[in-house]
Amino acid sequence: MNMMNKDMFDELRREFYALRAREAVKALKQNEFDARFFLTPQDAVKEVLSIIPPGSRVGAGGSVTLQETGILEALAMRGDDVVYHRPEMSPEESFNVRKSAISCPYFLSSANALTMRGEIVNTDGIGNRVCGTIFGPQTAFILAGVNKIVADLNEALSRVRNFAAPANAKRLGIDVPCVDKGICVNCKSQSNICRVTVIMSRRPILTDVKVFIIGEVLGL
Repeated sequence: MNMMNKDMFDELRREFYALRAREAVKALKQNEFDARFFLTPQDAVKEVLSIIPPGSRVGAGGSVTLQETGILEALAMRGDDVVYHRPEMSPEESFNVRKSAISCPYFLSSANALTMRGEIVNTDGIGNRVCGTIFGPQTAFILAGVNKIVADLNEALSRVRNFAAPANAKRLGIDVPCVDKGICVNCKSQSNICRVTVIMSRRPILTDVKVFIIGEVLGL
């Protein structure tokens, strides 16, 4: 493949992803979410920083997307108190930080899947991440790459079970069957991370949920 063809195909992919993202934004808005599309992670991060006042307490759930965008570092660098658990923490400290994060005025997360019908799907092992996007913080930000967009709930749940969960389990070093098989086997393992699935079909009444779709492949 010559460089001209590669550039052409890359542009076609960007245009297609942008089309899907804008249609998903329309559907999310119909379901009362504050949904927006950004071409780059930098654009999305800039918007988050413009909304959250400097010096705020900001909680976050575990997310590859948040790490890739650099939003947590950007908030910390300007002096915000960013509350999120890290691998080096003891179990007790990690538990307490998770509880503290969902009581912050602002909460950051990603999504396992966004549907073209305007629904948000997340699956957790503990539940702190989904909790923070529903109730507690006054404003929840969900940052997601265009690769998270799927047609409907069936495709969303399939994406969680057969891609996002196995990939995240492997990332976290969790010994579950789907890591080896690459697909969900409905295991009953004590290490199973697919214990709580939340489908937001409309914005929770008391929470401002902002969904920022980014025109790049991000997260798992």
